[in-house]
Amino acid sequence: MANYYTLVPALPALAPLNKLQELPCSTLKLEQRLTMLDEHDRAQLECALRLCQRERLGDEALSDADEVQRWRDELAQIEDADLRALISDYLESRTLVAALRYRLAGQQNGHEFEGFSERLWLIQRNWQLPLFGLEGHFPWLARAREALEAGQARALEQMLLERFWERLRRFERAQMFSFAAVAAYRLRWALAEYRLRWDATAAQDSFDQWVTGVLARFGTGAEAPLWTGSEA
Repeated sequence: MANYYTLVPALPALAPLNKLQELPCSTLKLEQRLTMLDEHDRAQLECALRLCQRERLGDEALSDADEVQRWRDELAQIEDADLRALISDYLESRTLVAALRYRLAGQQNGHEFEGFSERLWLIQRNWQLPLFGLEGHFPWLARAREALEAGQARALEQMLLERFWERLRRFERAQMFSFAAVAAYRLRWALAEYRLRWDATAAQDSFDQWVTGVLARFGTGAEAPLWTGSEA
């Protein structure tokens, strides 16, 4: 077991996400410090990182149901209940945004939508409601819908990243000298890496191309595409 009283203070401070200009050191140097983790904790960390990875390469060929099942299988491997709940909330937020995107693109039948959420049945049942009847549970959902309808991919992505970042930061402080704190820190680092390489123009173009492609499918009478986790 790692000596977390030694490891945690050795992790360099991260600037707030909205002010981040660069990482405090290379990821290679960070990983060298994380070699203090034992094999078990390292496997747990890698699982958490994969679940929260924005670009999940290699999952493209999976069906929606298969990808959701993979998420469930991976999440079940996270032993810390609080960390598992935090990651579950993140996956659910991505599912909600994906549902908004698909409905905006023209998908009419909510029962065809697949996603990760204990409230999936509500999303499917309330597909025609503006916020699926979930605005009480997720106050941020209204802003997400507004950003989507305005085509503001950058604002939406920034909002989702900052929401998860802040939850991770609070979690990290509450856990202090533990594996969960290290995992939360490493997840924030991954978000920072993603944010630094994320180009606003590319993000907007990616969203526009995605919507154009989906609308073209509907226009040609093709079957409406279902959500895959990598879309959120």
